[in-house]
Amino acid sequence: MTLNDSYLNNPSSVSQQERLNVELKQLVKDIWRVGDPTQPHVPFGQLFDDDDVQQQYEGLAATLKAAKKRGIVTYKSPILLKGAHDKVIIDLIDKSPLGSPVSVNELTTEH
Repeated sequence: MTLNDSYLNNPSSVSQQERLNVELKQLVKDIWRVGDPTQPHVPFGQLFDDDDVQQQYEGLAATLKAAKKRGIVTYKSPILLKGAHDKVIIDLIDKSPLGSPVSVNELTTEH
């Protein structure tokens, strides 16, 4: 059973840091899935409006802020609000195609 499986089966048994790590890994997948499949970026509004994304994250803006702090994504806005910031582009820093080997430490190390 993986950490993601543990989280999905019993979210209360997983620490806040473990939950964040799962969400950050999923965020990378969602950016590739929702945006242009050949480019590692997506407009905030498009990501926010995706049904799967809405179900996955308690607070997408907070998850994106944590990802920015850890050097996973970048965007040019101090805050992200639905409507006002729909066109803000969320860029993945690691431009490797989805599915290529990415170190777990790259996703979970605080910067």
